[in-house]
Amino acid sequence: MNVTSGVSYEVLDLRHFMGRALRPLLEAEERVWAARLHWDYRPSAKLLLQYLDNRMLPGYAAVDNNPGAGPGRVAGYAFCVYEDTKAVVGDVFADPDIEHWKPPATSFTGQSPLEIEENLLIHLLETLQHSPHVSRIESQLLVHPSGHHEASFRAAGFDLFRRLFMTRSLDGFDQWARIELPPGFEMRTWRDDDMQAASRLISECYAGHPDSHINDQYRTPIGSLRFLQNIVRFSGCGTFSPSVSHLVFERGSREPVALMLGSRVSAHSGHITQLCVRPQDRGRGLGKTLLTIAAQGFMKQDIREISLTVTEANSSAVDLYRREGYQITHTFDAGVWEKS
Repeated sequence: MNVTSGVSYEVLDLRHFMGRALRPLLEAEERVWAARLHWDYRPSAKLLLQYLDNRMLPGYAAVDNNPGAGPGRVAGYAFCVYEDTKAVVGDVFADPDIEHWKPPATSFTGQSPLEIEENLLIHLLETLQHSPHVSRIESQLLVHPSGHHEASFRAAGFDLFRRLFMTRSLDGFDQWARIELPPGFEMRTWRDDDMQAASRLISECYAGHPDSHINDQYRTPIGSLRFLQNIVRFSGCGTFSPSVSHLVFERGSREPVALMLGSRVSAHSGHITQLCVRPQDRGRGLGKTLLTIAAQGFMKQDIREISLTVTEANSSAVDLYRREGYQITHTFDAGVWEKS
């Protein structure tokens, strides 16, 4: 079906397409991630292709419907994933070069990538909001600048939260800086059996925190465990690095009081996927220490730049990151909708 009169493409169910139909589009998206975030999107694209080939990726594709153009070329797509009664908008993306496609390959003339993405997003949000089993929708479109799709999310009744993508170069960083913990604390690297204790710590740290509204997994140890499994076991955010990731304990305790997890997201870029400190232990320098440990660990892997994300409203964390040399290089929006 046409989205609006005069629009020369159809929005079709994404499960009608095999991976090969979206491969050129995903390759274009890989270039955007590399240029904007210094992030290697190829592992994510490979996973998406597998889901497409298995007809397991719910969403929509924008396809040329010009009768004289031959087989329709996919110009954009949007997809979601389901978790119980929650849906997460996984991505929306249109080929940035769509306006330069040459006939007869397409008839998208006059349609900008943003317009295509907006139409796909509207279709996806309407479907999810009218699904009786969906009571909550979350979205964090990391690669899209803040405000890029604000109008569509606002029109659909979403609350939006501005998030910051911050980076620091490791050029000139003192790899041998001395690590000092406050008295009574000890630290070690991540182990496979840390999942349960770490999930309890995360849910404690985010109790009443704005991020627990953005991502409801933070609210419970079970939800936090799912979050950790996505990072540690399923490469949901780069390739997890156990040697970079550390936990801090009170001496003699088996329960962590602070946590830092790191992943490699490209050949020369690392990403801090989680940094949290138990409320009663904040202000004692544990966050600063873990950031230093992360930098030292990543340097051993020939990483030249570290990134992290933080909600803008979390001013104390933003201030810490700034003091440690992180700068805002990109902003994006997190959105939440809950059924009344």
